[in-house]
Amino acid sequence: MPTFFVLISEYFWLLALVFGVINYRKALSTSAMAATSNQTNEAESYLKRFAIGANVPWVVMGIGQVSGYTPTVWYYFRPQDGNPFVIAWLAVILLTTSLYSYWVLFAGGAQKVLDYNLMSAVGQHKAKLQSLRSIKLFAAFGPLFLPFWVYLAASMDVPLPK
Repeated sequence: MPTFFVLISEYFWLLALVFGVINYRKALSTSAMAATSNQTNEAESYLKRFAIGANVPWVVMGIGQVSGYTPTVWYYFRPQDGNPFVIAWLAVILLTTSLYSYWVLFAGGAQKVLDYNLMSAVGQHKAKLQSLRSIKLFAAFGPLFLPFWVYLAASMDVPLPK
């Protein structure tokens, strides 16, 4: 029987997707209650897009692991190896965070995030909602943080478990 560590190492992506579905279902009821009746369809549409965008990286990771290119989650802490699925995973994260940042900062998305409590789709089920300023700050910070994280992961030179 595999140990807990082995299960997490090999199926982290699946666990992340399960939590993504749970968070989406919970957020769906929260956003539907927060929106007025004529805004419910709009809230559900934004929430669905938000949840899909937040979970696409885990699908990419899952494809990499199921196909054998990245047998464990630990491969994703070694971008310096140039594994195509690790690079694709990082590219998807950069793309989704950049699109989110653009939408929040330049297309009025911050108000939608606040109005429909869209952050609950990624597990932020707080009673007190974020302010517009903090939504914009975190959106701007996202694409800037990824290169820093890649640098840190590459410089740690994490050994792969045997």
